[in-house]
Amino acid sequence: MENAQNTAQLSPVAGASLSAAVERLDNALNALETRIRDLKERSETQGGDSSPTENAAEARRLQGEIDALKVREKALEAAASEAFEALGVAAKDIRQLLNEQAA
Repeated sequence: MENAQNTAQLSPVAGASLSAAVERLDNALNALETRIRDLKERSETQGGDSSPTENAAEARRLQGEIDALKVREKALEAAASEAFEALGVAAKDIRQLLNEQAA
């Protein structure tokens, strides 16, 4: 019973942490995508100090970072889903134990 209660007490914190991490990843993805768009626009207009080759290399590097962040985001979403499912199981167990003790 104590483990179920500890899980129930810790899971909301873990869920909030995972949600915050997913939000930070979303913000990072948006920032990287904006940077790639800016680099492409600058490359097309040739108005930047960097050469088109440097801009293309930077865009590829940033795209790689975006892809890696998307993989991490999916892993965090899966972990959050598992944590919320475990919380539901723990709550069910607690209700069952309380009902048994009340009977």
